Amino acid sequence: MFDFSSLSNNLDGSSVTNVIVIALVSFVLSSLVALIYQKTSRELESPKYFIQALILISIPVATVMQAIGDSLARGLGMLGALAIIRFRTTLRNPRNMVFMFTSITVGIAAGVYGITIAVIGTLGFCLVVLFIHYSDLSKKTTVIANLQFDIPNDLLLESNKRETIEDHLSNRCIKVNLSKYAINNKKRGESIILIVSFDFMIKIESKEKARILVNELLVIDGIANVRINFKDDYEKI
Repeated sequence: MFDFSSLSNNLDGSSVTNVIVIALVSFVLSSLVALIYQKTSRELESPKYFIQALILISIPVATVMQAIGDSLARGLGMLGALAIIRFRTTLRNPRNMVFMFTSITVGIAAGVYGITIAVIGTLGFCLVVLFIHYSDLSKKTTVIANLQFDIPNDLLLESNKRETIEDHLSNRCIKVNLSKYAINNKKRGESIILIVSFDFMIKIESKEKARILVNELLVIDGIANVRINFKDDYEKI
């Protein structure tokens, strides 16, 4: 079995060979992190620029760590240089932040000649990601959706129909929250009627049950323009 500790001991210094070896190690390990991210991501289309960043970022980080070495002056100078740079890209998905931090950590560990730590840490991280991906922690058991429909105001006031509708939603959904309520004028023939538009955020067991709920609402007298939009729980970066 290959002894990474002997490699770490032989890479003491900043010769051209050492720099190349560290860059290759950083590239291979960060590529593995990017591959695991792509295989376990639930996004329909993983952003290519983010995957490229996962692979590339460890190389300059490792180079910087080698350049700094044990010099306090170099470290303070690098902090000052990095303070000038403003990174304006926001990672809204915490999972993406973890993968980016892992690639940076790979570069740091490789840059200080901690090859064994970098390899074992990367392999351990990838195994944990795969375990979570295939476990129940990664399975979607519920869906969140935006439910909208319209109903004439006069029908809504008859026999507490609003309470009936809300009770029906509460019975069919895990959680229901009225997010918007609007009254609009609509011309019908020579008369003008008031149309009430409801906008609910619902949490329901499955998309199939959400479709059944839509069909049940359409049967209720007066309800029209029923729309439902499912929300993905993973935001774009």
